Amino acid sequence: MAKPFGVGIIGGSGYGAGELMRLLAAHPDIEVTQVVSRSHVGRPIHAVHTHLQSINSLTFCEAPSFEWCSQYRKAAFILAMPSGLAPKTIQDLLTRGLPENAVVIDLSGDLRLHEESTHTAFYAEVPFAAEVRSQCVYGLSELNHSAVAAARFISNPGCLATAAILALAPIASHTFVGSIVIDAKTGTSGAGREPQASMHHPSRAADFAAYKTLQHRHEPEIAQALGSTFSQTNTTMFIPHLLPVPRGILVTVYGTLPTQVDPAQMQQSFNQFYSRSPFVRFRESSPRLVDVVGTNFCDLHIATRGNQIAIIAALDNLGKGMAGQCIQNLNLMFGLPEPTGLLAAALGPV
Repeated sequence: MAKPFGVGIIGGSGYGAGELMRLLAAHPDIEVTQVVSRSHVGRPIHAVHTHLQSINSLTFCEAPSFEWCSQYRKAAFILAMPSGLAPKTIQDLLTRGLPENAVVIDLSGDLRLHEESTHTAFYAEVPFAAEVRSQCVYGLSELNHSAVAAARFISNPGCLATAAILALAPIASHTFVGSIVIDAKTGTSGAGREPQASMHHPSRAADFAAYKTLQHRHEPEIAQALGSTFSQTNTTMFIPHLLPVPRGILVTVYGTLPTQVDPAQMQQSFNQFYSRSPFVRFRESSPRLVDVVGTNFCDLHIATRGNQIAIIAALDNLGKGMAGQCIQNLNLMFGLPEPTGLLAAALGPV
């Protein structure tokens, strides 16, 4: 056993799985042991994830097994499958006797929403699966650090939701005048590997458009994560847009407070809120995608004018928005320092 902790990935052909394997290849304590993909059984990982040639020597297998788990101090199964499959997959793992030393992280949105009526409104195709759902902790460590560390089942947050929540969390107790606008822009890799007409390069490369305006499933997730006080006293308007770039998210949150904002005091409240959060950084001007793509950082900038406030957040949808955040959660669940294997800089201007 080269490393003390092992990981099995179920649904190994997507972008999220590829990013997990890329990041974990450099992790000092966690290694990928098994990768499941029914559509690529027997093929080498690099046949699908070509950037992993000479990095990952595994081949895809047909179904998850448990035998390897006993070789490690702790093990994890990461579900990187399309929406709708997580509840049944977790139940199957439990029925088959999920080892005591194994934890599970789901990267889809299947188990994020707590209220059945809200879940049904936004995830009609996904069974509510109350018993499985009740065991899942929402895996945003900046808000749920202790709960994540103690959890056995994690529902990884959505990428756009992560940026919006991190922008709003320090001021979630405030009551705003009118709606809070969440203007979100995301790269096309967030839609997954499967080809779609709207994501085809000729359709996206020179275009820019909003989608699912005021109907996106990350909006109730944001309100839920920020707490009942926030959702009872504030309304949000969530408008996502598709950027003509492969990776990266830039979210601008803005609203009006009842009284004038003291800029220094507001910045101090953000600094204090994230004083123990190694992956939240503050910028003196607008964050840039080039500084976060390929990393697990979320960069924030706070601007105020009178009683108006705008918070800009930037992160990588495949990093802090998915695979990096998953590894951050794994570190906590395995008892490792939170930044282990994740303190890498972006490529910068290229």
